[in-house]
Amino acid sequence: MKKFAALLLLAGTISLKAQTFTFCAGSCADLRTDESESIFLTIAKEEKQFFLWLGDNLYFKKPDWQNESTMRDAYMKRFQGDAVQMLLSSSRQLAIYDDHDYGPNDSDSSFAGKRESAQVFAEFWLETPTQVDRYHDIRWSERYGDVLMVGLDDRAHRGPVGTVILGKEQMAWLAGQLDANKDASIVFIAVGSQVLNEAEVFENYSRFPAERDELLALCARAEMPVVFLTGDRHHGEISQKRVNGTLLTEITASPLTSTTHSPSADELKANKSLVKNTVVNEAHYARITWMDGKRLSVQLVAASGKDLVSKEFKLGR
Repeated sequence: MKKFAALLLLAGTISLKAQTFTFCAGSCADLRTDESESIFLTIAKEEKQFFLWLGDNLYFKKPDWQNESTMRDAYMKRFQGDAVQMLLSSSRQLAIYDDHDYGPNDSDSSFAGKRESAQVFAEFWLETPTQVDRYHDIRWSERYGDVLMVGLDDRAHRGPVGTVILGKEQMAWLAGQLDANKDASIVFIAVGSQVLNEAEVFENYSRFPAERDELLALCARAEMPVVFLTGDRHHGEISQKRVNGTLLTEITASPLTSTTHSPSADELKANKSLVKNTVVNEAHYARITWMDGKRLSVQLVAASGKDLVSKEFKLGR
């Protein structure tokens, strides 16, 4: 266990008083070639509070998801490379999971190994403030000065298409977090599945319309700007949608090292929330900066360090 935990090196203390708050995020990190891993070296050089892994942080194969031991072995193999080790030691690391680092492809609450998966996740991502023994999932929240970070579990409670992703209890917990932290200037909510994209494709939240409406209404009532952070799709984009007069934002950052898939013409037509000229179909990560309690700066950054998309939004009160 010590060897397993030692793969993550603690990064220094985080300033909670900084007026400019910057972090990086990304998803979909299939172990492919040494060349594709170079993106981790670029992220490691970023001046950031932390790196946030948005799910599919490794890709379990059938032998990997059999039990806790095989899951641990898969983590060890994925994160032993020099480049990813540089990233892990460069700052604090926060994470959520999605289907490929939870269990089988498109897996949900019926996965027999869900408790073991959550436990192994919590053991590896030691700096992520999960409470698996209490909730039996990987949800978490943490304050950084006036910034609230929330991670949600989109797998352990997920039912068939058209039912739920978060479930009633986790939704009530999220409502409680937003209420308890209503003095925050912004909340970032990390969840594996895309939220604002209206296209009913793949595992988007739009395929679970009743709970999606409940989630959007809840976030529209929050007393601070809400930004969803998502992965999964193997392309990046930024979306914005007004719900009951409140502007909600979503940053999708995917993939880090996996293959890329551009959205289809039909999806682009259906996705009314998409911010123009923000789709990225090459490996990248997101650099996200919250400034002066009112301005959000977002860059989708290539492995080379080049900004592929750069946008700034005024979101504060």
